[in-house]
Order: sequence, then structure tokens, then C-alpha cells
Amino acid sequence: MVIITCGVLSACATPAPPAAAPSRADRDETARRAILVSFDALNEQRAREAIPAGALPAFEALFDGGACAASARPAFPSVTAPGHAALWTGTYGRVNGIAANDMPALPRSAHTITSRVSGYFVNNLRAEPVWITATRAGRRVTGHHVTQAPGAPGYEGADGADASLAARKREAESILASDALLVMNGYNAFRSPTFVLTHATNPPQPARGWRNLDRLASGVTPLEIAWLAGRDSLFGLLYGPAGARRYDRVLLASSRDAALGRVAVVAPVDTAPVHAERALARHFAEPVFVTDTAGIVALTGRLFELGEDGRTYQLLIPELRYVQGNRRADVDAYVRAIGGWYGNGAMSAYRAGRFGRTLPNGGDGTAEARYLESLELLVRQYQRGAEWLWRTRAPHLHLDYLPLIDEVDHEWFGRVDTTTDQHDPVLAMRLAPYRTRAWQLADQFLATLQRLVADDANAMLVVSGDHGMRSYWRGFRPNAVLRDAGLLVLDSAGRVDLSRTKAYSPTGYFVMVNRTAWKGGIVGPLEAAQVIDAVERALRDARAPDGTPIVTRLWRGDSPGADTLGIGGPTGGDVYYDVARGYYWNAGVSGEVTAPLREVLAGHGYPSTSPEMHTVLCAWGREIAPRRIGPRRSADAPLIVSDWLGTPRPPDATGASPFAQLIAPRGDASIRPRRPDASRP
Repeated sequence: MVIITCGVLSACATPAPPAAAPSRADRDETARRAILVSFDALNEQRAREAIPAGALPAFEALFDGGACAASARPAFPSVTAPGHAALWTGTYGRVNGIAANDMPALPRSAHTITSRVSGYFVNNLRAEPVWITATRAGRRVTGHHVTQAPGAPGYEGADGADASLAARKREAESILASDALLVMNGYNAFRSPTFVLTHATNPPQPARGWRNLDRLASGVTPLEIAWLAGRDSLFGLLYGPAGARRYDRVLLASSRDAALGRVAVVAPVDTAPVHAERALARHFAEPVFVTDTAGIVALTGRLFELGEDGRTYQLLIPELRYVQGNRRADVDAYVRAIGGWYGNGAMSAYRAGRFGRTLPNGGDGTAEARYLESLELLVRQYQRGAEWLWRTRAPHLHLDYLPLIDEVDHEWFGRVDTTTDQHDPVLAMRLAPYRTRAWQLADQFLATLQRLVADDANAMLVVSGDHGMRSYWRGFRPNAVLRDAGLLVLDSAGRVDLSRTKAYSPTGYFVMVNRTAWKGGIVGPLEAAQVIDAVERALRDARAPDGTPIVTRLWRGDSPGADTLGIGGPTGGDVYYDVARGYYWNAGVSGEVTAPLREVLAGHGYPSTSPEMHTVLCAWGREIAPRRIGPRRSADAPLIVSDWLGTPRPPDATGASPFAQLIAPRGDASIRPRRPDASRP
């Protein structure tokens, strides 16, 4: 492990600019630029109806002052990995190969339908993302924590090696070597989870073996806390100010050297209003950078409690993730320049009660307020990253992402949704301000991106998402339906017996026939249609405890509308379905078909035809006039961006670009699609 010597008593050297940063002479001030951003789980109706009017000025400016589709239909199923694969490639899982967050592996002849690979990983992508296309056309491109990145698409053949796909992969690898492209993703590699350290979990101990303790000038004897983060320990020193006999701060370090640490001072939970003039995450320590062979992580912390005698404390240590990219030196420069990156808030700690009792469990709101500070850190670092990339690399195309709305609404939307059978108005009233505050943080990120393009007539911001959200309070197991119908058989250990199983739901979102094309498959081509019929009958016959149907609609992966919906394909299903309100599915193979849940939550994955699953598709910029057009697809977003930049659209994209209908000129200005070309503008 290598320690970056940037501490409380020693300054950090300013990092060198990335190798690909263009000089002023290289920048064409007349070239069009675009930002394409995804807000995970963004839905306009939910934003307008479940958040107080006026609380989201940036989103309201987008919806009311931008050029927007009435809605945007996401991928089917409406989950994050397929939703973003569609957003980046312009086509759905039937073509791009990303059919679910977790899905069977290709080639089929080498894997069973119970195998699992991640839809988030680029090696399972079978289509070209827009950052490859735009770079090929001579544009500078940055990708800020986009899914299916940072490597080349895997282009795996459905049933074995495919020479044409292999050639496409080699070309993508060569484009990723270009210094005009910097694409990064911090969600692939993980060093340590979020910790909430306390005197009970990590008792303070005498500080032994430390160097430079005298430099602290502490009025009390420093006390050590330590915890394991990955393979190595990290450290903290509880101490106090000079001349005072009390503890009020913690020094965080990656080794026992007080000169190399950074300090967080205890402070009450921050409930000041969220607005552009108020600094976010202002009570977190400055970062301590730690490098190893996997990359750089930035250690920080927030000290919520510390007894004056040093015996009690509560310290939040955010998760540590490695940022991966196609250019390691440039990624390292990015991490150092912005002060570290964090991919999520501390939801796991909040749900586990580590911030104290939550409101649903009788708390007073302290846990929610502490959790929200972790979201402030998330948004602040995303803001810094987007601004740094836009200013230093001057991309023609910048791609970005924010997970916040999805993280929050999975937990809280179901509890504030007045349409659920278990709505608790008192709890909803108490939770609503915290949910609103979380959405306001997302609004701050949108405002940052709007500011980046606001002064440039040649710049445009395109906002979309991957799916919506729906409340649920009962579970549904489609595999239990298949099991009871004799289509799925378990062995003596309770595992799926593929030698006797004809149909299986790998994710809960759809059912796959165990065809002979798959390793261990038993259903031949002549029998497949009969099995699909049997699957549909079994799903239609599934009943709730009150006798009503659970499955409300069915689609076949090979139906005439399958291409439009994007369902089916080599990693997709044979039968898709919707369920009655209040239900959510899982892929469990044991237990009852349905059972009540202990709490009301919210999720997605439902059919993309449902308005609740729709996301947004809006363009915003100085020269773009307000306009509303009819419903479109989220997969249209890269087509709009390509038309604006004058680059070819991603080669696997399907459908027609709505650019001409969506982008209206202001006044007498003329804004038309630029002719695609392969030259630098």
C-alpha cells in the first residue's frame, strides 16, 4: 500500500492535468457540445405530485422550460442495467444483450439458464455505446460513472464464437485507447462498505506506535480507533483542541502517522436548507488518499457524536470504491482533483439502524437527517466531478449519472404513497420532509449541469433516466407457480433440477424455457411452443389469497411487438408479465406463491408500458425553446445527442430520432440536426 502524504500538517501537491486535456488552441468554440445525464428512477409525475411545488426549481425549469417528451418508455423489464444499456446504445436488450440486472451467461451452449452474470458489466454488452461512436467521429468524450463501462463491449456470440462480433470488440478496444475519450465507472470495484463506527463496535484504545502525535497539540491524551477496510486497517485518533480538556475531533489516517491525517470536528446534524449558496457535506473531513494496485480511494468521515471524555462517539466512514477507467493516469488525476468519489449514500447503515431508530421504527428523525448528510457527500462529489471534466477536458459529449432518487424512493416512496393499502398518514407526514430534502439534493446536481451549458448557445443538456417506481407490499414467486404446475422441479437439496425442468424465471421478471440450446436444456424446438402455452396458463391461474388473479397481462418474447418492446433475445425471456397492484416478484423457488411483506416499499422492473415505470426525455439549453411532444423511448436519447453533435448514431440503435419534433428554435434561430460526419468539428 502506498500512502499519499497529504495531511493535516502537510499540503498536497496539485496534480498534473490529464494527458488528454485540450489546450485553448485545440478547442473549437463554435463546436456543439452536449451533456446526456441519467437520473436513476426519475419520473416526472412522481416529482410533481409527491414533492411540494417550488421545492425543485431546476427540475421545474427543465419540465416547464425545456423541450420534453410527454414521457419516455424505458427498457423492459424496467430495471437499472437494461435501462442504461438502452440509454447509451439506442436499443433494448433484445439487441444489446442486457436483459436484466442479473441474467444468464452466453454462449448458451456453455451455460445453463440458471447461470448468472451481471448486466452492469461491459463484457456482457453486445452493442456499441454512444461514447465509442462519438469518439470514432472525432469528438472528445467523457463518461462519468456510466454503466457498462469502462472497457470494450464483450460482443459475446449467442451460441459461440462470432468473427464479426470479435472484430467489433477489437475496434472498440482501439478507440478506448484514444486520449480523446475518458470513460470511468466506480461501481465495478469495491474496497470496503460504509461503516458507522461507535464506542460499542470499535472501542477507543490508547494511541500506541503513532508518529508525530506532538504535532496535534491536543489538550487531552489521543485515543485510537481502528477498522479493517479491505486487506488493510485504517485508523482514527480522537483528540481535542490545544488548551482544552475535552475531546471534540477525529483525525483519520491510513497509517499511524498523525502528520498524514485529516480532521473532522464533531458537529450537530446539519439541517440547514439545501440551496446553491450553502456548501454541501461541510462537516466531512478532507480526504486522505490511499493507493494500491487497484487504484485510489479517498478516506473521509463525519463525526456525529463525541463525548467530551472520549468514551462515546459515532463516526460515519463512507464506502470506498475504486474508480476504473480507460486511462488510469487520467482517472487518478480526476480522483485527486475532486477529492474522492462516493457511489451511494449510507442507506445500508440507515436501514440497519446504525444511525439510531428510523422514523418507521419509532425514531425522531435523527437517523434520517444523518443519512441525508451522506447524500450531500454523494452529490457534492458528483458535482465536482462533472464540473472538472467539463472544464478541463472540454468534451463535446459528456455522459453522467446520479443514483440518488432510486436509492431514496426504494425506501421512502412506498411510505408516502397515499394510494397503498397500508398507507400511514402520520408516518408519511413525518417522512415527507426528508424525502423532499433528498430530491432537492438531486435538484442541485441538475442545476450544476444546467449551469455548465447555460452560457453556451452551442451546448445542450439532455435529461433522461432508466425507469420509474411503484409501491408494493406483497411478494410473488413465479418459480413457485412453475413448480406447482410441474414445469420446474427441485432436487432433494431444494435446487433447480435442470434435467427435469422445462421453464424457469432467473430474475422474477420473465420466464425462460429450458431449451436445448442452453447447456443442460431439455426442451427441443418442436416442444417449446407447448411449454410457453403451459407457462402462460400457470401464470394466469395464479391467485391471490382473495381469489383474484396475480398476473394481469402477458407478453411473449417472440410476439410481433417484441422488437418494439425490446423483449426476448438471447439473454431475455420467453414470457413476460405484469402483476396486480401491490405485488413484487422474486426468483425464489421455495415457499408459497405469495406472501405479505412486513413493510411497504417501492420498486421497479414492471412492464415498460406502465406509466409508473416511465422516465423523462427532455432537452434544455439557451437556444432550445420550450415544447412538448408525444411519448418517446428513453433509447431515443443518444439519437438526439448524435443529431445535435452531427455524429452518426450508435450503429445498433433502433427507431427514429425525435430531434426534429423535439428541438424547436428560439426566435428566428435555426437549430437543425447536423449532418453526420467523421471529422472533428
